[in-house]
Amino acid sequence: MQTPALRTLITQDPGLPKPNPTSSYWQTPPHPLSDTQSPSLPPQTDVVIIGSGITGLSVLLTLLDDHPDLNITVLEARSLCSGATGRNGGQLAANAGEEYLHLVEEFGREGAGEVVRFTFENLRRMRELVRRFAVEESEVEEVVKVRVFLEDDGFERFKGSVEALERDLPGFKGIYTTLNREVLKREYHLDGAGGALLPAGTVWPYRLVTKIFASLLERYGHRLNIETQTPVTSIAFDATSPSWPYILHTPRGGLRATQIAHCTNGHAGHLLPGLRGPIYPFKGTMTVQDAGNIMPNRGGDLSWGFHYPVMYDKQSGRYAAGLYYLMQNTKTGYFFFGGEDTRIDNCLSADDSLVEEGSIKHLQEKLPHFLGHNGAEQWRLASGWSGIMGFSADGLPVVGRAQASMTGRQGEGEYVAAAFNGYGMANCLLSGEALAKMMMGTDVSAWLPKAYGIHERRLKEPLTVDHAIKSFDLDA
Repeated sequence: MQTPALRTLITQDPGLPKPNPTSSYWQTPPHPLSDTQSPSLPPQTDVVIIGSGITGLSVLLTLLDDHPDLNITVLEARSLCSGATGRNGGQLAANAGEEYLHLVEEFGREGAGEVVRFTFENLRRMRELVRRFAVEESEVEEVVKVRVFLEDDGFERFKGSVEALERDLPGFKGIYTTLNREVLKREYHLDGAGGALLPAGTVWPYRLVTKIFASLLERYGHRLNIETQTPVTSIAFDATSPSWPYILHTPRGGLRATQIAHCTNGHAGHLLPGLRGPIYPFKGTMTVQDAGNIMPNRGGDLSWGFHYPVMYDKQSGRYAAGLYYLMQNTKTGYFFFGGEDTRIDNCLSADDSLVEEGSIKHLQEKLPHFLGHNGAEQWRLASGWSGIMGFSADGLPVVGRAQASMTGRQGEGEYVAAAFNGYGMANCLLSGEALAKMMMGTDVSAWLPKAYGIHERRLKEPLTVDHAIKSFDLDA
């Protein structure tokens, strides 16, 4: 079967989230609010937030805390927190060390430094959020992440990147500890060209986010509506109604709003057609595997990442994403393991109602091998599912007011925070906070990376379809 052209895959309409997604282990059991909705939609509201993941939650939390007069409605196409946040790898980790040199090449030292500081601050704030709302429910653990580089070239590039990071940003000196091949094997029983340690965490994202939504609804229910199973099918602008100029159409009827926050990540291009291509969906695969009693439970002190060269074969259409990520639950000992090595059209898809059997099998084969068990017997599969991430043409989040070229509509009241490129836990919370503050007219330029913003220079290049396609041309 011929693989569709890359341009076609990247620029397709991601559509609405599928109504029957694969079952994510994180979402078991479902929260009591999972299908919450009012008897009828409010006729109008000050702010509509589309999406109920960590980004939409952050916008909501900031607006409710800072603006006591706002009425806010959250619209979710499916059940509460059923998108990427409820389907991810459970990792609280930054990728600053691996990406620093690339960031410098693309955005300069100043821009790269802004991104590094932002992601580490976001992770610090995530821990604050857990402490404020959901220490027990979120099962948060402070761990050391072991990054394993499976090939020499990748390890050498990583060491050079960390050296440059520490030279340019002395405050981050010592965060990374590099390990040679021998220490990696002796101390951690892992095979690779080398490795690195960094402080990180693991968390149960779905339980964290749903607990906070419940707390906010209890406290602010007089001015907060959470409407699940309410997809926004289209948006219209009515200039004759300046107070509530936006009309959001849903299968349950319409409602009017003054401002809209698009927190739909990989699905952003559906309601913002000008972002199809600059932002595109990327489907990830996750498994939960039970090794029984043959492996110790290290979930309280370690998480893992396995790095190898990204590979895209244009002839066969095979795409290997360059990273496998792993954590272990402290209570059950189960391993949560994800990564991609499949056809490119399986990856560049917004359909999480399917999970490729080959992708699950691949993860079942890889995990025991990585952890030093090379027997033929696979570990018990407790769960396997897919989830839709949002990626951008230049590899960074997109945060700011949506321009008319993106919306295809009049008006200046639509905003977007999307495209976290697989690192939502290191970006979403502060991106959502920045978006909320922008909506209320507050200047966030002192701490939101300029490279995340929506501005003419970025829209001309690198946030373009051509740049997205070029990123897959690994020989260029």
